[in-house]
Amino acid sequence: MSTANETSQMGFIQRNRRRLVLVSALLMIAAIAVWRYYESRYPSWYEEVRLSDGRIIVVHQRREYYDNYGTKQSWVAIDLPELGGETVWHSLLMPQRVDVVDGKVYVFGIPRGARQLEHYRFPKHYMVAFRWSGTAFERVPFLQIPYVARKEENLFSCVPSGRPTKISIREKDLTWCPPRGDKGELGKVLDLSAYESVADQWAALYNWTNRSE
Repeated sequence: MSTANETSQMGFIQRNRRRLVLVSALLMIAAIAVWRYYESRYPSWYEEVRLSDGRIIVVHQRREYYDNYGTKQSWVAIDLPELGGETVWHSLLMPQRVDVVDGKVYVFGIPRGARQLEHYRFPKHYMVAFRWSGTAFERVPFLQIPYVARKEENLFSCVPSGRPTKISIREKDLTWCPPRGDKGELGKVLDLSAYESVADQWAALYNWTNRSE
């Protein structure tokens, strides 16, 4: 490159330095805004989970979440030998539990609102259950889950306040998700009759009769 060209290029940079700095700053601000939007719309975290057989595993939860609505869909990455390694359970639910009984992996969750309830055909027990078939999580009637694996939640069904990156068993035991329902009747310990009552109210509201198990 000739000396004249180098001088011309340096002159251009000097004349436009402020503009270049401003553009760089604006791009950085835009990138931060996009990242914060993604983080608020798709919160994620790791959490320790105690299974009914005493094992403690770590799962990774991610949600599509709206402040004025809640969870639209969720992904839970579960690493278990019974699954052959890490497997992601995707659903339109707020996940409530993952467990292993007699070598079979079960997961279940609760629909957030009418769209999710309709997708799962207004389940009679409100909660929606799946069992690992060896290749995929396949839906099963909720009561097919052994009782020991459906007594209470072991996954955070809510998005944790403060958006932590990891939640320990101890932290979960101290600060579980707030109870749901108009009367706070849907809590960590699963009162099946309370869940069924709320499910019946939803079905009646939308006049839905062909309901799933």
